[in-house]
Amino acid sequence: MGNRKDKPIRMRVLSSVASLMLLGSIVFVLIAGFNLYVTSMMAAGFLGLAAPSVASGEGFFEILAGFFEDLIDGIIEIISGIFEAITSIFG
Repeated sequence: MGNRKDKPIRMRVLSSVASLMLLGSIVFVLIAGFNLYVTSMMAAGFLGLAAPSVASGEGFFEILAGFFEDLIDGIIEIISGIFEAITSIFG
């Protein structure tokens, strides 16, 4: 699935929510440190990104590449959603 618009909407939502949870929990850990809630959010974000790539990957490097591809796609979806919301306000 090279093009991000070719992915089903559920996969795009899963990757964007999991990326947001993972990045948000990493930022929180850097500022305030570990606790139970942040660690569980970090684990949920990691598993949300890792589960689809493990299910579809055939080898270790495909799984690793799929994980990072989903992470980057999720970040891009978040940024494009923010820009679309801003442009819809002013457009």
